[in-house]
Amino acid sequence: MSLETKTVKELQALAQDAARAPLPNRAKALSRAARLELIDMLSRWSAPGLAIVAGAGVYLAVTAGAPYPGRALAWTLMLLCALWACRRTQSRFRAGGKSAARPFRWRASYTACLSVLGVAFASAPILLTPAGAPHHVFLQAAGLTLFAGSFAAMLNAAHLASAAAIAGPSALLVFLACLRNGDAALALGAGAAGVLCVCAVIAVSRNIAGKAAARHPRTSFLRRDIRDWRDPKTADAPAPVEDGGFGGAAQA
Repeated sequence: MSLETKTVKELQALAQDAARAPLPNRAKALSRAARLELIDMLSRWSAPGLAIVAGAGVYLAVTAGAPYPGRALAWTLMLLCALWACRRTQSRFRAGGKSAARPFRWRASYTACLSVLGVAFASAPILLTPAGAPHHVFLQAAGLTLFAGSFAAMLNAAHLASAAAIAGPSALLVFLACLRNGDAALALGAGAAGVLCVCAVIAVSRNIAGKAAARHPRTSFLRRDIRDWRDPKTADAPAPVEDGGFGGAAQA
């Protein structure tokens, strides 16, 4: 039967049944409490990750960059500026500054800073070592960049985008640096290692998010109860009062 032949009451009943229909099965998003816990974990765990990047950067500048002081100086300055921006953003949030009142905006700003740091740090095999650099110097720079970037990303795994901002450039730029040297076998191995590191970071991030979701599940069933109570058929019924609330005190 078409809708044109139905009465107003029948159309209202159809709309009410459609509103009460079960929602389709979708991937449940994290609750706000779980997201806030992940942001707190990101702000606490990110400091050791920055320390790993700083330590690896100093070692690369002293060892791999020793034969090329000009390249080492330019890369070190770029890395220090990015590290300072990340550390300043993280410390102000932990100290209870203005950014602490807006945790989601802080997370976006911190992820942007990490993206700059990730590219600056991952460019070590390209900027520190030219195309004709000794093979052992290049291997040292490429290997340390890949694995230090992966470990730093795991310490930022509470937010997948923040972890990807470090792990992604490390895997990609190391692979491109190996292609620049013309060694196909080395490039293939670097690509496989980069994919493995990125998959490990994603697995760790999903595990952390799953545990946070289990500790802080969503409470959408409360909203559904409120929506059912506001149904037109029960609109004249008195509002339910919880024990111990102001309504209970007034009735007493």
